[in-house]
Amino acid sequence: MKDLHDILGRCTVCAKKFAATATAHAPRPVLWFGPQARVLIAGQAPGARVHASGVPFTDPSGDRLRDWMGVDRDTFYDRRQIAIVPMAFCFPGYDASGADLPPPPICAAT
Repeated sequence: MKDLHDILGRCTVCAKKFAATATAHAPRPVLWFGPQARVLIAGQAPGARVHASGVPFTDPSGDRLRDWMGVDRDTFYDRRQIAIVPMAFCFPGYDASGADLPPPPICAAT
């Protein structure tokens, strides 16, 4: 499981695509899991704040989600209890108008 986490965490297959976005950023996969976790949160793609922090749900949606779940930050970020894996591992960026871009198709194909 650690090998898989490390491999996914180093992925840069979409680097050229992200460099061509309005944000011109490098890939930064954000995933959070361990083999013992009994709860899996499957998200969409990380946003700009999560991209900057490298930690999932470090934005207002994370505060709301933890409140809905009735768990504190320590429990939420305990990889032995909760796994957090987005459908697209990286922040896809914004287009010239500031709208969210979808994840590049190459990510799903890979």
